[in-house]
Formats: sequence, C-alpha cells, structure tokens
Amino acid sequence: MMKDKKRFKKVVNGQTPEERFKEINRITIKEWNERQNKAKPDEWYINKVKSTKPFDFIKERYGTVTEDDIKLVKALQLLGLTDSVINVLLDYVATFSKIGMVHPLVREMGGNWHKENMLTVEKAIVFVREEHKKYEESLEK
Repeated sequence: MMKDKKRFKKVVNGQTPEERFKEINRITIKEWNERQNKAKPDEWYINKVKSTKPFDFIKERYGTVTEDDIKLVKALQLLGLTDSVINVLLDYVATFSKIGMVHPLVREMGGNWHKENMLTVEKAIVFVREEHKKYEESLEK
C-alpha cells in the first residue's frame, strides 16, 4: 500500500460541488437527475453503491487505496455502517468537500450518520439531498 502523500494521482479541481460532481462522475448533476427520472428513482445510484466495495469505490475516485483508507473503512464498518452506506458517505465527501477526504472528519461524519440511524442507502441519500438543498439555499442568501 502507498502512503497518503502519493495517493493524489487523480486531483479534483472543481471549485463548486457541481463542477466536482461532473469531474468525478463525468456527467452533470442535471444529466444525472435526468437519468434517475428515466428509470425508478435512484435505482442506478443505489445499484452502484450496493454493488461496489468501499475499497473499490476509493480506488475508482482517487486511483489507489492507502493503508489509512483501509483503517478508515474498517472503522466505519465497526460503527455498524454497511458498505453501501459507507460508499454514499465517501461519495458525499468526494463531491462536496473542498479539502478532500480528511480521514478523521470522515470518521466523525460516519459516527454522526450512525447516531442518526442512517443505516440504509435510502436514508443516506435523503440526508445528502437535504444537506445539498441547505447548501444551495445558503448560497441564495
């Protein structure tokens, strides 16, 4: 495994959550929403997070998995979060964090998600949408 210093092969340069989402997922949020509306709501995304292991999810986003990443995922699993909820958390951090994946912060967020009983993908998605809505509303003020 590589040290954290060598991990950042894939740098996300977007300044806004929308730009980072497009850079990571190669489609805009609007295009993603349109895809969602064509099929059952959220089916595509739910299938993706349920069928991917957190280590594969990290490798897909950042190009490699470090020892610290492994410790982070194991800590989140010990909290009682499922792999699919961990993937939603990791995706949320990758898309909306301006500072990247800071392990202690992600671990703390995972603890908060567990305390809030966000133990299903559906609950995690609802939470992320609510947080994004709050963010957009704060920009309008």
